[in-house]
Amino acid sequence: MNILLDASTYHTFDILIAIALIIVSYLIGSIPFGVVFGKLIKGVDIRQYGSKNIGTTNSIRVLGKKVGYLVFFFDVFKGMAIILLVKALNSAGVWVTPIDELWYGAAAILGHSFSIYLGFKGGKAVAVSLGVVLATTPLSGISCAIVFAVLLFSTGYVSVGSTCATLTVVLCAWLLHFLGLDITPNAFNNFWVYLVGKTSLELCVVLSCVATLIIVKHISNYKRLLHGTENSFKKKKQA
Repeated sequence: MNILLDASTYHTFDILIAIALIIVSYLIGSIPFGVVFGKLIKGVDIRQYGSKNIGTTNSIRVLGKKVGYLVFFFDVFKGMAIILLVKALNSAGVWVTPIDELWYGAAAILGHSFSIYLGFKGGKAVAVSLGVVLATTPLSGISCAIVFAVLLFSTGYVSVGSTCATLTVVLCAWLLHFLGLDITPNAFNNFWVYLVGKTSLELCVVLSCVATLIIVKHISNYKRLLHGTENSFKKKKQA
């Protein structure tokens, strides 16, 4: 027997799928790869050493560069995973999200910052936020990566690079909102719309909120910078 669903039923179904994907994104974002790889590869609980943070910086210091970069890659991918899935479903004409793609990324960021697997504790969400930005507004992501690299190599402070990179993302997103290309996507200009297309007000507001969360998570780093006790890769290399 064929059952015809009206428009409201389809809309409700879409909302339920979106909610399910938000939950999945949060659960993926909650996976503490610094802890997982630390225990699996090195037999070390990263939360007991260094800054005790589960992110890339402490992973490199405690677990070594190879494992640290592995943590970075997977943390970035956490932010991109569901967004890329939603984009793929949309491109294939299978399902169109009823909400902005950014919300799936925001769920992953919350998962990393308040992991359900770690008693709602977590990291500073810099890498996972980079993944979200690269998937939603790549020009902002590329810009922040350049700023981060320049400041890291010039100052040696990850916290300084992370903070300035975060502010760069927000600034770039707002600039694209006012100055970005407002073109109807098609097969010819999709790439340019994706790269320098006009960002939504919703995306700019959410990115601003995420940036605030990241900055709050770095308050302890700012205090150490003021007291001259912040860890620096540059100082460590000189030593």
